[in-house]
Amino acid sequence: MDYIEHYKQDALQFDYWGENQFSAFEKRRNQTVYELCELQEGEKVLDVGSGRGWFSLWAIEKGAEVTAMDLSEANLAKIKTLNPAIKTVYGDACAPLETEDKFDWIVALEVLEHIVEPALALKNWSRMLAPTGKLLLTVPYKEEIRYTLCIHCNQKTPINAHLHSFNQDKMVKLLNHNGFWVKEQRKFGHKAMAQFRITELLKRFPYGVWKGADGFCRVFGDKYSYLAIKAVVKE
Repeated sequence: MDYIEHYKQDALQFDYWGENQFSAFEKRRNQTVYELCELQEGEKVLDVGSGRGWFSLWAIEKGAEVTAMDLSEANLAKIKTLNPAIKTVYGDACAPLETEDKFDWIVALEVLEHIVEPALALKNWSRMLAPTGKLLLTVPYKEEIRYTLCIHCNQKTPINAHLHSFNQDKMVKLLNHNGFWVKEQRKFGHKAMAQFRITELLKRFPYGVWKGADGFCRVFGDKYSYLAIKAVVKE
């Protein structure tokens, strides 16, 4: 099975749209992304690997012109049902998108670690950004990729279909070598927050309280779950 068929089947086999689909931590992850994306009304947004559409649905409510792109037609159909104003495109991150649009924002949230050739995707995205456009990425931070044995092909298979592990240096070099300058980096989701159930305890508090606690946890070491990066195309 190739990766395109994998993501098609993933959406068909698992329900990402049920009630209470987001954990307390995932809600804080989403809020971190919203804060980093300084979205203005009327801006054009491409949500690459849009999945269950949480970012696309937020962006359209903020007045953006949103295109959701994914390898799952089922997920795209659900997004369209939830908000018909969102344009949906079946597409591969590594393939040119058949559009003349230039985007003010391209977001790829927990996508790059799944892509066979991240450099190819980045080069593709750089061509689709407007001159003042921004790329917003999130990836698992310093992930230890674990494997299981596939019962069908008897080959090692990465859990969660994660193919790459990233730290800050690796991400910056990857972006710099493929047409981007990094403008902002942020690590978030410290693992101590889960270990001591802090995120769960703070779930009814404002985002700023959680963010402050998450930042304080750096005293326990560089053990964050995610890295977010904002980048622009080199002139």
